[in-house]
Amino acid sequence: MGGRNYTYSSDFFIINRWMLRVAGLWKPETTNKHVQLCYRIYAVTVFLFVNVWFTFTEFMSLFYTYKNKYELIKNVNFFLTHLMGAVKVSFWYFYGHYLVNIMNTLEDVSLHYEDYYMHYQPGKISHKYKNTGIKYSLLFLTLAHATLISSYIPPTITAIRFEKTVKNGTISLPNRLPYYSWMPFSYDTGRMYLLAVAYQAGPMFSYAYSIVGMDTLFMNIMNCIAGNVTLIQGAFATLRERCVKSKDVIALTCNSLDEDEKVMRSMKIEIKRIIRHLQIIFRACQNLENVHRYVTLCQVTATLFILCTCLYLVSMAPPLSKQFIAECVYMAAMFFQLFLYCWFGNEVTLKFQALPSYIWDSNWFATDISFRKSMIFTMMRTRRPIYFTAGKFFPLTLPTFMSIIKTSYSIFALIKNTTN
Repeated sequence: MGGRNYTYSSDFFIINRWMLRVAGLWKPETTNKHVQLCYRIYAVTVFLFVNVWFTFTEFMSLFYTYKNKYELIKNVNFFLTHLMGAVKVSFWYFYGHYLVNIMNTLEDVSLHYEDYYMHYQPGKISHKYKNTGIKYSLLFLTLAHATLISSYIPPTITAIRFEKTVKNGTISLPNRLPYYSWMPFSYDTGRMYLLAVAYQAGPMFSYAYSIVGMDTLFMNIMNCIAGNVTLIQGAFATLRERCVKSKDVIALTCNSLDEDEKVMRSMKIEIKRIIRHLQIIFRACQNLENVHRYVTLCQVTATLFILCTCLYLVSMAPPLSKQFIAECVYMAAMFFQLFLYCWFGNEVTLKFQALPSYIWDSNWFATDISFRKSMIFTMMRTRRPIYFTAGKFFPLTLPTFMSIIKTSYSIFALIKNTTN
């Protein structure tokens, strides 16, 4: 009946730890002092060079592009993206320990259930949600890399061909770098242009790992919360049956006036365990909301502006050109970033909304009064909606996602009409 017996997944957030480690934000789990020292040097270098110095050079480049509307919009677009990356890195240094505590709470083995009853397989559910987190995290990282690669490959190839054919002058060097940033040296030769590309590409890929790492960490914490609520749903729905099997007794049916004494005792112990699990998840939701809501508000606001500018840049680029493709890939990455926030926030809300029906279906009618009161109070408590919000202004749900998309297009249409 139960099929394969699954054990709980280990290290639910392994993909997020890996990304943050590449970004210099999560130190390796090793006692080797030399490795720790090298990583500390790497983390400090990345923070100072990428998030402080390079973000500043992108800001400086705004003063060189303000006369050209297209270049200014494109410059502001990427500067805002990377500024949000620097904000998230700073947030991690000050408040990351709160996220780590939430992660440890959600992975606590005391919240695990036995994996032996019919269709209720907690281990399988755990693996399912972990795989979902890995899939979406890697997809977002792939989009981030695709954005950079689509921007860097064409000018890099052109610069290499220019270096090889510099004598006959059949190929001209690109007049600017793929992204706007102040450069401390000139790049008017093929080799210097390639050096400038490498100088710029390093921070860009570092941004990719820090931004994707922080965004998918928030996403995966919400994903883990949804997984825990799914486990609680199954624990409530199979409460009596699991207690009967654990006691190895022949219990009365739910149509009987009184429950078997041994089963009743076991059900009271189990219901306390499930309610404790539920209370822990409630606190985890509240803690995550309190810690991350203003970062979420900043990101959603920035994304709204970025999507407007992306639509404008796409409309200005020649169809199917290299520039058009690069802008479309970048816009797809921004759409997906917003989608992750709203989709997984919506999943948590829906899981909590469905919880009362699972409590009601748990064969508790033949229990004593104290047990029934516990179930009724729990049902009343779970009827209160649970939302993750952007600064308490609006919830992270799919209707919010659609509203932001519509607003972005409306603002784009307004800008397009006023500039024509």
